[in-house]
Amino acid sequence: MVNVENGVIDLKSLEVVDIIDVSVLQSFLDNFAIGMNCAAVSVNRKGEEITKPSHYREFCSNFIHMSTLGDQRCAVCHNDMGEKSVASGKPYVGSCHAGLIDFAAPIIIRGEHLGTVLGGQILDDKPIEKDIRRVAGELDLPSDSLWNAAQGIDVVAKDNIVAAAEVLYIVVNAFAQNGYNRLEIETVSKDLASNFIQISKTVEVLADAAQNISGSQNDLSVKIDEISSVTTEIGDVLTAIAKVADKTKLIGINASIEAARLGNNGRGFSVVAKEIQTLSETSKNTALKIKELNTQINERINQTMDNAKDTMDSTQDQSAAMEELSATVQNTVILAERLQEMFKA
Repeated sequence: MVNVENGVIDLKSLEVVDIIDVSVLQSFLDNFAIGMNCAAVSVNRKGEEITKPSHYREFCSNFIHMSTLGDQRCAVCHNDMGEKSVASGKPYVGSCHAGLIDFAAPIIIRGEHLGTVLGGQILDDKPIEKDIRRVAGELDLPSDSLWNAAQGIDVVAKDNIVAAAEVLYIVVNAFAQNGYNRLEIETVSKDLASNFIQISKTVEVLADAAQNISGSQNDLSVKIDEISSVTTEIGDVLTAIAKVADKTKLIGINASIEAARLGNNGRGFSVVAKEIQTLSETSKNTALKIKELNTQINERINQTMDNAKDTMDSTQDQSAAMEELSATVQNTVILAERLQEMFKA
């Protein structure tokens, strides 16, 4: 199971089978072994086979590996070659314990060794009988049968063996790199889709908030218009009061004149006339002060209306921008999900 943290693949948890289709690798190794007249097999980090042996020689499969000691020696050779190839970061060619030529090609991703492809079971010259019979003796195998099997091993020029190992290394690592790139893009696209979904949700909330603010601004504008109408009505009422005050004052003056004409009989009437004049003056002054305040209120309302209009225009622009951003994010989510689906196919 590949571990992924914050969109980064943990290479320590990565295996060859996570990035290379084993059936494709098996088909390649089968054809490679036949084409290069050699055997081939791939193993994981632990040295465990992940493909079936390709084109194994009778010398190895029917004799060497049938001996417990021989099988153990083969495992040691394979491990030793694998370590040497990993240490050098390139294919390694050498002789096995039975005198055959083997090679190892490391599978490496970003400096991490994931496995090894082993090949060989070939010779670069004719087999030497005494060496083969010596091996048979060490492994308690029938020397004549082992010698007969050794004569059926392909003899390949050393340069061709080195070239075969290099080709194997290049192709298998190309498989691995392509598979890793695919896995990395799939991982990134998954995180990308998840992140954009979260962004989309946030944008939707902001867009709704912008819509609500826009609606509230409209309501506020309506209320301010209503207040403005009320202040206009107040102004009209104050004008009417001022006119009434003027008429009242005129009545008071006329009353004073009439009281003066009546002499002593008009004294009481004179007091009332003065009170009427005083009330008239007071009413007019009060009305003028209220009118002045009303004018100031009206000015503030007009300023507020201008500010509210600017704010509303800005909010509407923001709301439109948020809706457009939300649509863009939604489209990006769809693209990221499509990208993710492509890598699942």
